[in-house]
Amino acid sequence: MKSFKIMLKELTTSKKGIILYTALMGLFYMWFVSIFDPVFFEDFEALLESYPEAIRQMIGEFYSLSTIGGLMNIYLFSMSLFFFGVYFILKASQDIPREIDNKTIDLILSKPIKRWEFSLGKYLYHLSGAIIVLLGVMLAIIIGILVMPNIAPNEVPWAEFLTAFFIMILLNLCFVTTGFFFSTFMDTKKSLVLSFGVIIFLYAVGQFWGSFGENMESIKYISIFYYSDMSDLLVNGNWTTLPIKIVFLSSYTIILAVVSILIFNKRDIPV
Repeated sequence: MKSFKIMLKELTTSKKGIILYTALMGLFYMWFVSIFDPVFFEDFEALLESYPEAIRQMIGEFYSLSTIGGLMNIYLFSMSLFFFGVYFILKASQDIPREIDNKTIDLILSKPIKRWEFSLGKYLYHLSGAIIVLLGVMLAIIIGILVMPNIAPNEVPWAEFLTAFFIMILLNLCFVTTGFFFSTFMDTKKSLVLSFGVIIFLYAVGQFWGSFGENMESIKYISIFYYSDMSDLLVNGNWTTLPIKIVFLSSYTIILAVVSILIFNKRDIPV
């Protein structure tokens, strides 16, 4: 299929950047695992309780620094937007508009390839790139947990930990899809600004809904960040809300991706 050929070509072209970013983030989190000290972080947790509520809302409804799962919730899962999302949005929101600005899209579409095949190939490239990065980081963290002497692997809640990673991947695919969506019908600057604008709005709604008052609390249900909060699972072992989180994040990605490809298929591209 031509879309997969485009995906593979783009991955081959970008492999150095993907490998470098994966290695840097993997080493960063492996270092983070190496400094984990339950006693030290338990003292820090008491300090965290004195922080303003707005700061505590950024890391989820529940938190714990005395367990590796709770620590990863604060410094990995709740900070996914800043460590990974920004990078993925930048790449996805700029790709197609840059092809149009550089006029390389004229040459590509002059070949026997349909528009939907081209846009789908680009989208699959960004999805697969994000998944490769996140799986690489996950592997680095798992290796760190297994080899570092400060952590007992048998005390790690592996089911909850790996499930939280899966949700984080779904969240980052939402970032990719948001950036890709605006790239299919806007120029470089507008696509970038609106992609970040929408994500920042959803972040504010999903993280700080408790500050909006009782009449506005239901607005949290529109935010991908509300459904990506894994603090209850990692801290309390509560699996109750997991199905709805998976359904919402998956639906967001699938629906927006389909709409994006349909929009690009109808777009008037200046020659």
